[in-house]
Amino acid sequence: MRELRRFAAVLLCAFGLVYSGRARAESAAPIELKWNALEGCPSADSVLARVRKIAGTTRATGNTLRADATVTQPSDGLFRLRLAIQYGNLAAVRNIEGKSCKDLAGAAAIALALLLSSEEPLSERDLAGPSPTPAGSTTSGPSGTNQAPEKQATPQTPAPTSPQAAEAAASTASSAEAGPPRRWHVLLVAPLAALGFGPMPQTSRGLGGAVGYSFDRWRFLAEGKIWASQHETISNWGGDFDLELNRFSVSARGCRSVFGSRFELAPCAVLSVHHLSVLGTGPNLVSGGDAVTWAAVGVGVQARLLITQWLGLVAGVDAELQLSRPEITMSLPTSGSLEPTEIQVGRLGPAAATITVGSQWIF
Repeated sequence: MRELRRFAAVLLCAFGLVYSGRARAESAAPIELKWNALEGCPSADSVLARVRKIAGTTRATGNTLRADATVTQPSDGLFRLRLAIQYGNLAAVRNIEGKSCKDLAGAAAIALALLLSSEEPLSERDLAGPSPTPAGSTTSGPSGTNQAPEKQATPQTPAPTSPQAAEAAASTASSAEAGPPRRWHVLLVAPLAALGFGPMPQTSRGLGGAVGYSFDRWRFLAEGKIWASQHETISNWGGDFDLELNRFSVSARGCRSVFGSRFELAPCAVLSVHHLSVLGTGPNLVSGGDAVTWAAVGVGVQARLLITQWLGLVAGVDAELQLSRPEITMSLPTSGSLEPTEIQVGRLGPAAATITVGSQWIF
């Protein structure tokens, strides 16, 4: 009886060792990933975590699945992923296009998870992925991306996958397709602080806002600014006369981002209309007020730092050329004459420079 109990204990220990070794072999995901992506893209660790979540437990294999992924963004605005896959002596390359780096990361994770969870031996056609359509166009892949292998492959039946992997892949693909990134957004800039040098005689301080929209890398905004009042004092015939200068301006701005994603730099074209009203106070003034309106054209550069997907900080510098240079004059009474005397107080400058800083709300 004692020997029987010893034999049962040894048998249980051996079964435990074999079962744990098998579990470790099934749970280990034999994959190596080199992830070269742009700033703001998901990290390699997050992609691997997504692969393991989709693939679940995998069988032990003699080879390791190696993937070298590189994400770029050419000038057309789309993101491109080059996914080089190697399994033993098999190798293939997939090229995938998407509207965002997040989509490409999801597509890469699904593709690698399906290869890992395959219950049949992998072939080079499996690594190359779906073959092109007869017309030579790219095939639609997960997360709204397009895939095109670098080499031609004959049509084939996809490698069978476990039910858990297929269900997780379908769930991931459907969630990504449910919310593709929009190409346009409504923009609101408020508050907008401004500091102007010219065309007024003194440095101008202003406050305003802007509203517009963006499409891909283009931004179009309508701005409005109210400038702080400026004062000029004139002494004539023993009296002091005060001039109050009030100005507001409206502008139309078009910009295109040429650098960065989280931190953007965009040159702009600007068209502005300025309105100046002059109010005079003093003894025996002939005319109490007057107003003038003129236009200006200019160029500028605007920088934007995205804090979140819905909030950014903007700063810009504009240079404008005034299409008109109004004169500021004042009609004063003269001693012993009924005819007023017109005195030129100043003339607006031919150019202006403006610095703006504000918060941009993205909808």
